[in-house]
Amino acid sequence: MASTNRPIQYTLPPREDFNKLSDEQKTRINEAFDLFDANKDGLLSYEEFRFVLRALGFELPKAQTYDLLLRHGQKPGSWAHDGECAPVYRLFSLATAQALAGTLVRQRDPREELRRAFRLFDVDGKGMITQDDLRKVCQQVGNNIPDADIVAMVEEFDSSGKGGVDEDEFLRLMMSKK
Repeated sequence: MASTNRPIQYTLPPREDFNKLSDEQKTRINEAFDLFDANKDGLLSYEEFRFVLRALGFELPKAQTYDLLLRHGQKPGSWAHDGECAPVYRLFSLATAQALAGTLVRQRDPREELRRAFRLFDVDGKGMITQDDLRKVCQQVGNNIPDADIVAMVEEFDSSGKGGVDEDEFLRLMMSKK
């Protein structure tokens, strides 16, 4: 009878999606990897990898990231034990993290990403970005935009004169920039 306990062959995910990303997107992925590679060994634990994904705006269910670990997690180079490496000890290399994050970034719906950005500005959930919202966000990020510029921005893009930029106006504005 054949043994069913044969070692799993770990696969490197394809890098085509990562290679098609803009330099800015690649840099964001690499910076997130570096930030959460706590011991600077060029490898991420499962938990560190989940933090990288969150930093890039992905909230994958644990089951999905665990599946990525099972398929693409690598045995540590210092693994002294013969045989299989339990998933809890497997690691993600930079190349693996780039490939996996690159695929996720390329699969994003740009309109949904813009809706998420809109909600960051519309802190009260009122359905529009007002001058006060822009002032708060500018203050939070330490950007001192003159009040006259904030007023001018909202007035320019508030096509219906309701006192703020609604989600549709925001989407049109941001999609026209691409």
